[in-house]
Amino acid sequence: MNEQRYPSILRRGLASATLLGAAGIHIAVVPEHFEEWPLAGWFFVALAVAELAAAGFVWSTRPAVAGIIAAMSLATVALWAVSRTAGLPFGPEPWTAEAVGPLDLSATVLEIVTAAALTMELVARRRTATELEADRASVSKAA
Repeated sequence: MNEQRYPSILRRGLASATLLGAAGIHIAVVPEHFEEWPLAGWFFVALAVAELAAAGFVWSTRPAVAGIIAAMSLATVALWAVSRTAGLPFGPEPWTAEAVGPLDLSATVLEIVTAAALTMELVARRRTATELEADRASVSKAA
């Protein structure tokens, strides 16, 4: 049982750490985004708060929580990708692609790692549940 538990702790710990790192980067860029467009500044405040909360929620045993957090991270990556390629359809400069910088690229990598770690956790949980069902079935057949 413990051999299955430690990888889970590592995956969730990695997800928690990467969420905290992404939140830290997003907090750091709030002032410049408020100067550029106040709504963008509030978006980054909300995103950082969500990531800070998610860093705690990754320890939940409910699989849906891991799925929601992974989806949030992937949605953030998708929004970043659009903003760096085609540009967003709203804001002070609609449809104008932004330059890729070291901070935003770092935050995006952290978001991808978060989603990967939580996806691996979901797959491992599903595999464990399937193995438990198989064990129960073999015990009931033997009885």
